[in-house]
Amino acid sequence: MSGRRPESEVTDGALVRAARRGDELAFEALLLRHEKRVLRLVRLLGVPDADRDDVTQEVFVRVFRHLASFRTGRTFASWIYRITVNAVHDHRQRARRTSGHEDAWSGAHDRMLVDDGQNAAELVDREESRRQLDHALAELSERERSVFVLCELEELSTREVARALGINAITVRRHLGRARERLKAWILTQRQKNWSAG
Repeated sequence: MSGRRPESEVTDGALVRAARRGDELAFEALLLRHEKRVLRLVRLLGVPDADRDDVTQEVFVRVFRHLASFRTGRTFASWIYRITVNAVHDHRQRARRTSGHEDAWSGAHDRMLVDDGQNAAELVDREESRRQLDHALAELSERERSVFVLCELEELSTREVARALGINAITVRRHLGRARERLKAWILTQRQKNWSAG
């Protein structure tokens, strides 16, 4: 790829076209651009810390294998979201077959890597918030969790989520509604427990 423009100004579409022509630097730039997003999504979809690197690697292997089939009319971000959701699903299925139970996937937490300058109290609060979010999301079905994470946390439109998951917009809205109701119920239950304990 030509170095005439800074990488931040090069569109995903241009990087995809260059990568398809065999430009390894373009493919690497594409992955670097989306790596944090994929890692975040893998965590939010409930992959345990010990498995996240493997799942993320699997996502990027699939991107490489199927880059030629990427339709340029779609956004690369929604395409990589779909690959990530599918990779997480496949990994979950393998984990269930191996372990014989599903508990390994609920309540998975990760440790935060933080800058030295951050306030310890803030870190505790952030870690607790993350832990609560993980517990809340574990209450949802796999499809509800995927829809909720993509709509509410990744802020994709209903149409983008539908494309990413290969379902229609009505189904997205139905799953999102169920997810919101289940999460509200979970939050109310937690509040009641806290009031009773206090």
